[in-house]
Amino acid sequence: SLLCARSSAHGTTANIKEIIIGRCADYQATNRFQHPVNCNHIWSVFSSIFVNKSPCQVNTSGYDNFISQVSVPVPRDVATFWSGTYSFVHLYIRAVGNLKTLENLFPGYLVNSLSWCGQQAPPGINYQSCHHPQGCDSKNSFEFWSKMSTWFARSASGTVHVVLNSSRVPAFAPNSFFAKFEFPNFIKEKVDKIKIIVVHDLDSKVNQ
Repeated sequence: SLLCARSSAHGTTANIKEIIIGRCADYQATNRFQHPVNCNHIWSVFSSIFVNKSPCQVNTSGYDNFISQVSVPVPRDVATFWSGTYSFVHLYIRAVGNLKTLENLFPGYLVNSLSWCGQQAPPGINYQSCHHPQGCDSKNSFEFWSKMSTWFARSASGTVHVVLNSSRVPAFAPNSFFAKFEFPNFIKEKVDKIKIIVVHDLDSKVNQ
């Protein structure tokens, strides 16, 4: 999988605070939470990781705390992973109706497609550019999504669904998030079966 948020030359997504708090409230309104989550607190935990810090000052261990606070149970047999098939897989699960990707679950839903980075100067968030000359912004984004992918993989149980793109060679790309952080973190005692769906672009030949 992933991703969905990458470091951007365009800077932090405008209104990111309002978006995350709004998504938090929206998700809880449409999904039953045994224990309601304080959305302002979730923003505080997330923003404290990078606000008022240059990208190279970010301690990425803070992402572990954020993930632990927003993690939710992943129902058995619904976890769906993808590699090179972002648009298709979300159309597919919408049609099927009983599967979930990371982006459909609370942790991923909160930050899907967003970009963020901080700065020491006011207002503490860089809305102009998240392209750091030392690459620290890219490293931070990579660390965040690798941790999210690992959490999702370890939460999967029963039948796991995987959607790969055969127009890409190889379909099981060794440097993809799925190959590096998801597949290796499946817990064999929890996962009974892996169901692989291989698709190809309509305007491309089938390579595998």
